[in-house]
Parts: sequence; structure tokens; C-alpha cells
Amino acid sequence: MKRVSIPSQASFIRRGRGHRAAGRGDKRRLIVIGPVPPPTHGVTISTSLVLANPHLAGRFAVEHLDTSDRRSDLSNIGTWDLMNVILALRSAARLGMRLRRGPGVVYLPLSSGVSGFLRDALFIWLASISRWTVTAHLRGGEFDLFYSAQPRPARWLMRRVLARVDSMAVMGSSLTHMFDGMIARERIAVVPNGTPEITRGDHVRNPDTVLFLSNLLARKGVVEAVGAAELVVARHPTIRFVFIGSWYDDALAQQLEQRTRPLRDRIVFLPPVAGEAKRAALLSASILLFPPVLSEGHPRVVLEGLAAGLPVVTTDRGAIAETVVHGESGFVLEDPVPEHLAEHILRLIEDDDLRARMASAARARYEALYSQERADKRLADWLWQVAKAGSETKDPR
Repeated sequence: MKRVSIPSQASFIRRGRGHRAAGRGDKRRLIVIGPVPPPTHGVTISTSLVLANPHLAGRFAVEHLDTSDRRSDLSNIGTWDLMNVILALRSAARLGMRLRRGPGVVYLPLSSGVSGFLRDALFIWLASISRWTVTAHLRGGEFDLFYSAQPRPARWLMRRVLARVDSMAVMGSSLTHMFDGMIARERIAVVPNGTPEITRGDHVRNPDTVLFLSNLLARKGVVEAVGAAELVVARHPTIRFVFIGSWYDDALAQQLEQRTRPLRDRIVFLPPVAGEAKRAALLSASILLFPPVLSEGHPRVVLEGLAAGLPVVTTDRGAIAETVVHGESGFVLEDPVPEHLAEHILRLIEDDDLRARMASAARARYEALYSQERADKRLADWLWQVAKAGSETKDPR
């Protein structure tokens, strides 16, 4: 059974780049690079939460370098197009201007795509040659695959860029291998996500509702989840599966909507929700189904399920298996096989006591490890240790 362990943050710092300590009474500068909603996806939400972190505000003078692409279609993220190139160059120019105004720490989410990494490499290089401390946070779980797929000259360039990162954070202990051969393990920190509190209020949980809350993408397991839903409804016609999220593949949307048309009152697709509507969806369901097919980092929807006290039926991708304890706060399956998903959903539907125990365990795990307060403090502690090491040592390149 995998558990999250947060080792001493001081060990994750490459005691390399030095910069002046802030003057007495002054805060060190922290430039947070990243996009914010809209559109809404994992990185934009995470950047928003970093900017709202009260522990960072208490220790640093926080600035935001906004790299948002306001186009609503997620398909342009990480792709080569003229607008992305323009946005990257504009952001780099703005960063260069800010770096002239004294030393500090730069923090950015690291991309696992060619165009995004080249943009991030430019940010890292600018900060490094300006003698700033450079930190990066990998929020996905497939950087090693991205690296290995590149030709040898590109891998050499990637290693050179990553050598300028003073400390790299990953989402879970199971993801520290992502940078093997690129970054020494002692420079890698485990800094998982958290999620804001989900208060129950007067919402009544419906024991017959299973919730899928994610973008409706093949990589998120929506096809396998629909297959499991069909099997469960065939056995328990009163069960209702609610799929909430955005379609980004018209062909897939048409295929699944046609396939489920005979069960349209039992399997429903709804547009994405936020705020109170999202809270209501989480608190009215009895089970969260999220079976990703491809790699993940630390999916926020899983944390939201735990916060809402939902048993989670999911798959072992990224840091999920160290977040949801198999057999205790949900079921973590090796792969998203519809028959296996349906089997575990049926166990929860047909055993009220088991479902109640797992619901309590899910909520307890959230409170112990993944509240936003705990996540905010973890991030601030890590960045503070990195900043202190940067101000105490000097090792010219």
C-alpha cells in the first residue's frame, strides 16, 4: 500500500546559485509563471491556487507572470501555432524586464510537450543567467516518456536546461523517477496537490448516483467508464451515471451519445460545472468514477472526491495509488477494464456498510494529507528552503 511521505525539504535543493538575501524587513521576490482560467484545466487551477497561497504571501513578495492563452479550445495547448509563439516571446520579454529588478525565486509549471518545454527552457535560461533561483513543478506524469521520445541532440539540450533548475517538485513519491538521468534525486522534492474544502451543507447524497467529473477525453477513461456504466445499469436499472465535463472530440461525443441513447435516463452527459454546481454534483453522488487510461500527475478530481467523502474507483496512474488507498478509501485498479470497473462499482452499490466505511476513510485521508491548507504549507516550505539555500551559497556556473 503506497503512502505519501514528505521528506525534509532541505535535501531537495542544489546548493548552486546564490543571490543576495533580501534586506532587513524585506521579502524575497517570488515570480510565479503560469496560466490562470479561462480555460479551466489542471495547470490553470493550480496556478490560481499558488497565487492565493497565504503562506507564500507571508514569506515572499509574490508576482504573477501570466502566460494564459484565452482561447477556449484545449487542443491548442502545447502545439505549434503562431499565437503560442507570440505569447511565449511576449512572456519571455516581460520576464526579462522583471529579472532586472533584483534577485529572487522563479517558480513555473514544467511542460511535457516540445513547444511548451522550449518556452519553459527560455524562462529557465533567462532566470538562471540573471542569477535567480529557479524552481519548477512537474504536474503531469509522463515527462520521462516525453524525454525518451526525443532525438539525442534534443535530449542533450533538455539535460542542459534542467541542469539550471535548482529544485524540481513532483506530485508524488512514485514520480521521482521522472528525471532519472536528468536531475539528481537530491534535487527533487515531493510536493503534491491539495484541494479546497468541500462543505456538506444541506446536500443529501443519492446512493444510486455514480459521478464521472473530468474532461470527456479518451485518455481520461470516458470510453471505459461508459462501458462499466452499461454493465452496472444492466444489473441495477435504478443506478444513474452522471458524466460532467467538456467534449474536445466531436466524433467521440457523437459515438458515446449514440451508444448510450437507449439508456439516456440512466447515463447522462452534462456540460462542465464550477463553484456551487460542482460542489452539489460531488455531494449528491455516492461514488466517484475516474479511470484514466494514460499517465496522470496528481488529478485534482481525485482529491475533490476524497474531500467530498466519496469512495473513488480509479486506476493506477501517476500518484493516484499513493492518494487513494486501495480497499480503504476506494479501489485502484491496474487498468481501466470495463468489467473490472463495473465489478468494483457493484461492490460499493450492493454493500452499504462498505460504501459508508470507504466514504469516511476518503474524507479522513483528505483531512490528513490533502487539504488546501496542508498543500499551501508544503509548497511554501519547499520554496522557502530553496530560497534560503540560494541566498546562503554561491556557485558560479
